[in-house]
Amino acid sequence: MSRNIRLMTGPYLQDGRRICVSQHLIQEGGTQVMGGTHECDLNITGNYSRLYHLALDKEDGLSWLYGKRARDTIERLEKAVELLSTDQYVRTVDNCNKCGFRTGVGKGLSDPYSDENRRGDYWAPTPGNAGYALNILLGWAREFPEGEWDLI
Repeated sequence: MSRNIRLMTGPYLQDGRRICVSQHLIQEGGTQVMGGTHECDLNITGNYSRLYHLALDKEDGLSWLYGKRARDTIERLEKAVELLSTDQYVRTVDNCNKCGFRTGVGKGLSDPYSDENRRGDYWAPTPGNAGYALNILLGWAREFPEGEWDLI
């Protein structure tokens, strides 16, 4: 199951929404807008959830963000991104050991450069994939520190 993480802002916009609109265009996540979007709304696969419980919050994982002001989450997001890295798709012994994630990282870990461990797979629960998604959220938190996180 995936989650949509949105950064919301003050009064409703004319169209009834409160989603922050970033300067930066993204085309990322499990569900993407063709051509990208500026809306601060990212769909993140549930495959990363165990990594978020290790790196972001042991009890709540990604749900820890819900209802918090963005400025109050920046420091923890920074630490989680540093721990996980943003090296998408790569499954290596080093990046998995760094954050303590020991299972579910695929076959062939004895050869971190095997095709199995270097394929471009968004869905793979790798530290870099999980960290890359958090880094997008971190960028939004810095851009809209008064925003509030919403999860659907």
